[in-house]
Amino acid sequence: MSVGMTLTTNGRNLLAKALTGKTLQFTRAFVGNGSTSKQHSAMTALVSPKMELPIQSLRTSSTGTAEVVLELNNQNLSKGFFVQEYGLFARDPDSNNEILYAYCNKGNEAPYLEGYDGTNPINYTLSIVTVIDQAQNVTATIATTNNYVTLNALNSRFTSLFADEQTPPAGFFTYANNDAQRLRPLTLAKTKKAIMDITDIPALVDRIERLEDAINELTLTLNVQEIYPGASHYMAEDFADPDTIDLFSAQITSIVAGDDSIDCIPVEGMLPGSWYIISDGIKSESVQVDSISLENGVQRVILKSTVKNTYKLTNCKIFRSSADIKSGSAYGSADKKNITWLPSITWKGQSSGATVNIPFDTSVSSSNSFTFTGNSILNSDGYITLGR
Repeated sequence: MSVGMTLTTNGRNLLAKALTGKTLQFTRAFVGNGSTSKQHSAMTALVSPKMELPIQSLRTSSTGTAEVVLELNNQNLSKGFFVQEYGLFARDPDSNNEILYAYCNKGNEAPYLEGYDGTNPINYTLSIVTVIDQAQNVTATIATTNNYVTLNALNSRFTSLFADEQTPPAGFFTYANNDAQRLRPLTLAKTKKAIMDITDIPALVDRIERLEDAINELTLTLNVQEIYPGASHYMAEDFADPDTIDLFSAQITSIVAGDDSIDCIPVEGMLPGSWYIISDGIKSESVQVDSISLENGVQRVILKSTVKNTYKLTNCKIFRSSADIKSGSAYGSADKKNITWLPSITWKGQSSGATVNIPFDTSVSSSNSFTFTGNSILNSDGYITLGR
């Protein structure tokens, strides 16, 4: 927040002395909630001062102005008030008295400063810009309890430590105790050695990459164990190659529509949480495995939902595939990829047992208008099964 100030009559007289070479020293600033009908230049004090603001820094410019940066907080303020008036004080080098150098009153545009309730402290910097003309010896009484530093003040300090703004330092610097608080240049090689204990950057990059791989692998393992406690292994698929599938299959020995469990042989390699396909070559459905039970010698798979269809047990199997092809779409374990079937496409990997219903525009008189690719079985009920 920045506030423009008006020089008081006493301030103009003090500036006239400063233009002769005497010191212009800003001492402190106040804010208050007073209102006045006087000309700001005629003010000699604030109407109702409420809070003294410590000076953080002073910056002069070649345009004849000075920026006095103040700290404003409410930590010692029990009751809030409208910050209407601002006063900047300076010391008269002849009488050694403080005078009101510049004044501002915002009237109805004054912001409200809340009192401190013990939980919501307010802290920010306030910049007062005032006229110093061509005065050369301009100083300020800087508070020793400052909590903040402005960017300009920080840059100014860095400049005094290193070099002027036109000649920035190159490389790094080091500081040692009992060295008169001086910063000394440090070569890049010594900097690498001090920070990383290594000067070979490619070797460091390789070391970091290996560490990242190990962390990623450990994180993935922990995530799987959190989702599926007791899991001994896991498999990740990205579906980058649609023809690459997991050909796991097991013979179902017991299955009942409406039940949420099936018995099958074997269950080794079946992953809890993954999606599988149940099919007898005629009907099929997708199911998600919840858990596996091996009690009393029975290899039982507990599903997350109940079985929908009734199957012929002699041909009924459960398959796991990277893609379940149905209704013109390919479904994966964790995502869905739509793809339209065309007569020129030959599906691969269908030995997993997925049933695909494909309409053909044909009749007995035009039976040569399409070609089956792969093994086929013509069932007695009129169904043709491919890939068996």
